Amino acid sequence: MFEGLFIPTEELIQEAKDYAHKAAPYTSDRHDFHEGGLEAKERKMAEGKYGEKAFKMILQDNGIPFEEDRTSYRERDKFDFLLHVPGRDFKIDVKTRTEVFHTRTLELVEQVNSPYRKDIYISAKLTRPYTIEFLGWFTREDMLEANHKENQGYLDNYVMYDNELRPMSDLETQIIRNCI
Repeated sequence: MFEGLFIPTEELIQEAKDYAHKAAPYTSDRHDFHEGGLEAKERKMAEGKYGEKAFKMILQDNGIPFEEDRTSYRERDKFDFLLHVPGRDFKIDVKTRTEVFHTRTLELVEQVNSPYRKDIYISAKLTRPYTIEFLGWFTREDMLEANHKENQGYLDNYVMYDNELRPMSDLETQIIRNCI
């Protein structure tokens, strides 16, 4: 299900661009660590959304029921996707990276224990213009147990390195297939 490369449909790409255009003025200016600084935040936000849209496309194509976050673009999102598994809901956050040298997935320390915390993180890689590869996944508990924290001059982040990611096939068998 998650093996290979994925390109979101034109409609999903446009959804990502539209959201990024609307949300950029409301995005925290603390996130000025990307090349291009604050001026690049709309582009970086759209790039992150492409990973989300590829994940959405896979769920739709495989008949997996889900909720997509509908929080206003003026507010912090509650999740990217909500999956309902009997007895439990999972908040999913798709983390998309854009550079070859990116070998880790980051989550802000302040979000991990906030009401906005997620249960599962999906690591995705974007190669331009819109091609997505899903690298692996981890749980909030995996991240807390690994307890890697880094600060590259902006905010403290938990870090999960690529060699610590669970295979995407495990996400399919352990979580996704239970949603059907």
